[in-house]
Amino acid sequence: MAEFILNNQIAFYYSLIGLAFMGLTFQPALRKHLFYNIPVLYIIMGIIAARIGLPVIDPLNSHAELKIIEHVSELIVIISLAGAGLAIDLKMGWRSWQPTWRLLLFAMPLTIIAVTGISFYGLGLGLASAVLIGAALAPTDPVLARSVSVGAPNSDQPGTKIALTSEAGLNDGLAFPFIWLAIGLAISVQDFDLVNWFTVDFLYRIVAGTLTGLIVGWTVSKILFSRVGDARNGRTNVALFVLAATFLAYGIAEFVHGYGFLSVFIAARSGRAHTKDTKAEPYENKAHETADQLEAILLAVILLWFGTFIGQTLWHVWTWEHLIAALIIIFLVRPILGWLSFAGTDIDQQDRFKMAFFGIRGMGSIFYIAFALTHAEFENPAQIWSIVSLAIIISALIHGSLAQKWMKDTKST
Repeated sequence: MAEFILNNQIAFYYSLIGLAFMGLTFQPALRKHLFYNIPVLYIIMGIIAARIGLPVIDPLNSHAELKIIEHVSELIVIISLAGAGLAIDLKMGWRSWQPTWRLLLFAMPLTIIAVTGISFYGLGLGLASAVLIGAALAPTDPVLARSVSVGAPNSDQPGTKIALTSEAGLNDGLAFPFIWLAIGLAISVQDFDLVNWFTVDFLYRIVAGTLTGLIVGWTVSKILFSRVGDARNGRTNVALFVLAATFLAYGIAEFVHGYGFLSVFIAARSGRAHTKDTKAEPYENKAHETADQLEAILLAVILLWFGTFIGQTLWHVWTWEHLIAALIIIFLVRPILGWLSFAGTDIDQQDRFKMAFFGIRGMGSIFYIAFALTHAEFENPAQIWSIVSLAIIISALIHGSLAQKWMKDTKST
């Protein structure tokens, strides 16, 4: 009898995932409607699945389940970063990417400080847990930011979407030093070595990730378009190429203790720079399309899981204080600090508001929490998940629903 029930549960999950994949094919048709929001729909489907008693992977239940979520969310983020890096047409530069640098250098660290303060003083969490929440919720997510990101290469790319896409591509790597800061504080506040954190976790890991990305991107591009490369021999292994380049950039960076997220995005940008406006460009356009499809498949799966986690566990952990904190983070902290980061520029007021407001939170935050909780013991892990999950849901609901309308009328670069 137990085996019969388990088989039925597995069959139901296959059907649910199949339905989710089918839903992805409706996105082009639904884009013309104002408030379509497939991520929220998938979360609701997951909640329903949990509430009717289907088994759930609960990261609060065991270390093994936490590791599963860590690596699944890790995978979708690196695939998303590769797609984002291949998509942007505007060449990286200090002046051309000025909005991006301002969001990274001003809005993100100030957001970390503000959210840490809300969590520590407002919610009474420990310092390590507060820093972790701040670091996890500061970056704009490259996965759920699909609705505000640029489209395919050589498509119409408004400046606001370029800024949000490039911010999402770079800040997932640049937030990592503060994840390590939270981990160090969780292990021992008294023995925490600030100098070592700054020189190793901040400076070295960023430089190592950047250099690895540049080298891997250049090398893989040279091989791809050489005599033996797939671009000149059939063009039939695009998916394999995307995965190979992404995993190489991520794996090598992590092996030398650099930031793999940063390496993946930089590698994709490096490859794009070598092929833009050349005969090789159509292949990388196809590579972007493949990365986009892989990301969508993984997104459907992890959103369904996220819904089941909410439906079984987080539903009972949420408090009004957590909800208020999440609302403040989404509607006040990021918009205000994002707006202030553009002070002194001639950026159009409407575009400034869009870039400040649409700082979507999502899968990257899930990965950061799972990663940190596997590396150190934090106080109140359930509360950490509660606050972060509420921020993700609010962001997915509000940003995802409004993006189609508010991001439609923007200026192209």
